[in-house]
Amino acid sequence: MSEDFVSQDKKGRTITFDVDDRGVLAYHQKKKIGEFTLRVIDDDLLGTAVHADVIDLDNKFHNAGIGNEMVRLAFQHHGQKIVPPATFYPESANRNTMTPEGFRLMAAGQKHGWVTEFPDKEVPDKEYDED
Repeated sequence: MSEDFVSQDKKGRTITFDVDDRGVLAYHQKKKIGEFTLRVIDDDLLGTAVHADVIDLDNKFHNAGIGNEMVRLAFQHHGQKIVPPATFYPESANRNTMTPEGFRLMAAGQKHGWVTEFPDKEVPDKEYDED
């Protein structure tokens, strides 16, 4: 079951958000402009964890608070902090690593209390450097 939320971005545009267990979609004038997908993992021992998967936002809508609102709505919907992607190691060969914008968004979410710490806190050994 999905929920709809409507708000104004920092530039005064009306943005509609569609929120469900799998993520948040953002629309402006009925056109999809952004998406924040989640992976919900149930573990018998550790319980349920909600992992950030992919966040994508049309370039024309950057720096308007829409990414933050998608993260906040996901946190609110699930009632628990979102686990961000690993910062240094991609989760597997077929997954995207975080962009600088994605990293800043996850760091901002941490400051607001919507996102957990990054799963990998240590800088990798030199063998993983791209130099």
